[in-house]
Amino acid sequence: MAADPSGLTPQQLVQQVKEAYGYTWAEMGERLGRSEKMLRKVAKGETSGEKYREALSDLFTHGEVRHLPARRRDKEGNLVPVRAKRGAAEATYVPKDTIGAYKDVPRRGKYTLARTDFPEGGRQIEVTMPKTRGAKGRKAAISGLEGQIRNVTKAQRRDDKRVKLEATFAVGGGQGRVMSIGDKSGYHASDILADVKNDFGGDMLAWLASQAQGRYDELDLKASPIVSIRMTVFNAHRPKSERKAQDLARTRRRKWRR
Repeated sequence: MAADPSGLTPQQLVQQVKEAYGYTWAEMGERLGRSEKMLRKVAKGETSGEKYREALSDLFTHGEVRHLPARRRDKEGNLVPVRAKRGAAEATYVPKDTIGAYKDVPRRGKYTLARTDFPEGGRQIEVTMPKTRGAKGRKAAISGLEGQIRNVTKAQRRDDKRVKLEATFAVGGGQGRVMSIGDKSGYHASDILADVKNDFGGDMLAWLASQAQGRYDELDLKASPIVSIRMTVFNAHRPKSERKAQDLARTRRRKWRR
């Protein structure tokens, strides 16, 4: 195989991956979470296959899928039903969401906190932690994250700050599934702290789990503990008058809604 898949079309990627690894169509479909019929259509050029490019490139380069192709959603954000296999009780079914990237995670994690600062007050903080519940490093990581969020709330006196959160869940085999928490606009830092205190008794991990469960129904959080959290801080760029009006109306909080 060529060393760089970037110059190949999805049609070429399907064909070369299949030949290189000796997959059957059914095996390829299982790796990508799609039907073998769809992959055959990509191989024949009957559909572009662009939404499978990243996953196919993963197989081409690493022999594993690290970025599963996301399932199609309707205008309301609901997963679109797909055709069931022949002989099934129902003609269609709602598939599991396959959004999210995958990355390697250490089998024995430890607490670390890394911070990168950007212009205009932006920053990115990433904490990693052991997956064992009750481990000292796990408690230290959550405490460190909360401390960083509190620092962000202090900066809101000058600029309205929002944060985006991304969590990695251990899924076994040295792999972690990377998923966004909340919606695209992120959260107000002060709202996170208020929610954690008032609704979750100060348990930040419980709050994160509640936000993840609202979005990823198929994720078993007991079997897949959080092992790292990345927080990106950015300016919301809203007038102070608008922020105050939303404070009075209690409409600033934005939680994930399907």
